[in-house]
Amino acid sequence: MEYGIIGTSIWQQNLPLLEKLTLDRDSKIDKLNELKSALGVDELIYLSTCNRVEFVYFSNSNHSDGHFLHRLIDFFFSDGHEINFFPNDFYYYKGKEAITHLFRTVSSLESLVVGETQITGQFRNAYDEALEAGLAGLYLNNLANEALLVSKKIKRETSIGEGAQSMASLAAEELLKYFQSGQNPLIALVGAGEMTEKFAKYILKEKIGQLLFVNRSKDKAEKLAKMYGGESISLEDFISNPVKVDAIMSATAAPYVVFNFDFIKNSQPTTKAVLCIDLAIPRDFSNDFNIDDNFKVIDIQYLKGKAQGNLRKKFIEASKANEIIKESVHNFISDRMEVSIKPIFHNTYKESIELAHQALNDLFTKRVTSLSDDDQKAIINLVTKLIGHSSFQPSKVISNRLAHTENITFEGLQDNQKEAI
Repeated sequence: MEYGIIGTSIWQQNLPLLEKLTLDRDSKIDKLNELKSALGVDELIYLSTCNRVEFVYFSNSNHSDGHFLHRLIDFFFSDGHEINFFPNDFYYYKGKEAITHLFRTVSSLESLVVGETQITGQFRNAYDEALEAGLAGLYLNNLANEALLVSKKIKRETSIGEGAQSMASLAAEELLKYFQSGQNPLIALVGAGEMTEKFAKYILKEKIGQLLFVNRSKDKAEKLAKMYGGESISLEDFISNPVKVDAIMSATAAPYVVFNFDFIKNSQPTTKAVLCIDLAIPRDFSNDFNIDDNFKVIDIQYLKGKAQGNLRKKFIEASKANEIIKESVHNFISDRMEVSIKPIFHNTYKESIELAHQALNDLFTKRVTSLSDDDQKAIINLVTKLIGHSSFQPSKVISNRLAHTENITFEGLQDNQKEAI
């Protein structure tokens, strides 16, 4: 039995691969059920953000190294659509490494902006979605809840989150720098997800400009316009007859390019290049926008460069967080191992209890006959507790030792491990 994580992120610098592994929102659950069957795993959580895609799994079966990765590659590339990638464009963690990576990810230590809080909510949503769809069960439930508790502990015991920015806030800062005070630009927000709402709140708070909500569903765009103020328009109308805007922030879940050369051709000229912020995977703006002087594109790769300095600033607090994670990983594995080992000592415990009760009954009936029933019960309870403690204490010691071992199984022991015990 094992936990594992297969993924890729912007750190691997292969955006086409990241895009290929990002599932379309409408067909996501069906695809994940197909993938779960193709991989042959028992439980699965799919985490997708603007800079990473991860498949967190639990399997009751032991397989050779690379088994699940090879099956995942076959699943995504069986259609003959080739994307150039190298083995190190994926990361593949098993056992203790997988648990450590998940704790670090949910605590934002693997984020572009170390200390940001958005990833914790994104993982919680992914976990809830997996539970609701029946993709995750007991084992990933235990792991996910522990990861969320570790994240909360790090935020409570370190200052790693102080002044932390997210991908949304980094992009919003670029928006703020681009326009002069009092300019009051018209900003189109494309999409109806979490990123769109974050941008809307930021723009209102900083009083940057006016809002135009754009979405495939006109009803959703109108709903956002009522919540945050501004106008609304359907994506179809916006593309076919572009409104004169000063900036476009797009973060849709579309599996194709939303804005292409036709949009450029139909756009109304402005005195300043239209700022296009592309936070979608796959990308919403085609490469045509990069070579047109009427548009200035800011994408995830650009924001990644802006975030580099954050790593140096957070170094000390990240070190503290790493110690918390190290201890938490050890405790999680130790607890799981103890659950696995306890049955080995259960028969000994039962035999010891039976012998002790026989001896006590003999003592109370033949030698110490003056004790009241309450006193006898108190002595029996005390002896039972002492036997329980002495019988199961070795399981705690052994599980702690095993928690330091690499490549162990977490929910059951191999025969050779039992023999060693």
